[in-house]
Amino acid sequence: MRNKLALLPSLLVAFIVLFISIYKTASVKYVFSQEPSPTPANSVVNVDYPLPSPVMTPENFLWPAHAFADRLHASVATSEIERAELLLGDADNRLVSGRDMYNRGKIEESFVVLAKAEGYLFQSLEMAILSEQVEEKELFLAHLAIASLKHREILETILITSPEDGRAVMSRLLDTPKLVYELSSGELRNNGLTAPSNPF
Repeated sequence: MRNKLALLPSLLVAFIVLFISIYKTASVKYVFSQEPSPTPANSVVNVDYPLPSPVMTPENFLWPAHAFADRLHASVATSEIERAELLLGDADNRLVSGRDMYNRGKIEESFVVLAKAEGYLFQSLEMAILSEQVEEKELFLAHLAIASLKHREILETILITSPEDGRAVMSRLLDTPKLVYELSSGELRNNGLTAPSNPF
């Protein structure tokens, strides 16, 4: 029995190393041949939506554990709206992490993180639509519509300065916040509510 207990720390370390290895191997990678262009002045709108400060980026060796904790947290949420809020938080955190990495010249790596951000944004919408809590759902959809506009703002800024061969990837990523805005706004209008205006 004592021998088995003594093996537990070793197994835990092995599991963590295995998880990190699988996470890194499974990540999509982009390779672009050009440097980003300088940002033109007054090129995009400014959506009034607060984004979090980046706590951690995927360059941190603890990132796989952080990502796993996010998924675990969302899976134990007690309602669809709570889960949608957690997924939106994950989307916003990855958006600012991706933007921070892009601004520091980690171009290919940032696109992977930004793709994950937009995946979480869409999952947030899917989860909210499932909710039967009418008032909470309507409030969240209005919040989500504004969040999707902010995501579009950040991605549009990156698109303008992206390397030429990265623009097709960024254009595809932009389809997600556009779709999330359209669907969340449509849900609000179907319920007789006013959707946040689209400044794009």
